[in-house]
Amino acid sequence: MRKTALLLSALALTAVPLAACTSASEDAPAPEPAPVADSPEPSDGGTDEYAEEPAEEPSADAETLAEDAVIPAGAVTDPPQQVGEFSLQDGSGPAHMYSHAEESILIGVDSTVLSTDYETLVEEIATDNTPAGTGSCGTNEAGTSIVCYLRTEDGVITVTAIPSEISLEDTVTFADQFAVESGAA
Repeated sequence: MRKTALLLSALALTAVPLAACTSASEDAPAPEPAPVADSPEPSDGGTDEYAEEPAEEPSADAETLAEDAVIPAGAVTDPPQQVGEFSLQDGSGPAHMYSHAEESILIGVDSTVLSTDYETLVEEIATDNTPAGTGSCGTNEAGTSIVCYLRTEDGVITVTAIPSEISLEDTVTFADQFAVESGAA
């Protein structure tokens, strides 16, 4: 696999100078890439240095979560240490705080699981109600707070952020990644 990649890279590098020498005319045909030969089969029964490496298991992401996916019960008891570019901070309190690796952005994940009906909570999102992870994110009426409600097996958890620090879209991405990292299924 690596030799094939090197061969393709070498072919691509040789095509660049050739393309620069051609006319810029719209009538000129575009150069076609050279065909790549199949990898030879090992003849001695030994190891196949040309064999493809096993394909990596596709990682779960928010797009693969079913519409009715939920985060496992107790996920906030032992939350993921890393969620995308955010790391779990040390400390105690009613929320787990995640901070961005390079920017001053904090996102809170409330450690209290709410028993209130999910639909009732989502109705409280005043604007920009957007699907996220196992639930929904949006802003309050004044636009001063972003809140996400994510369904769990044992209730609903709340994710909060401040719009002056992070966009709603980035908070949705965090909620998606948090659900996946927490084992939502």
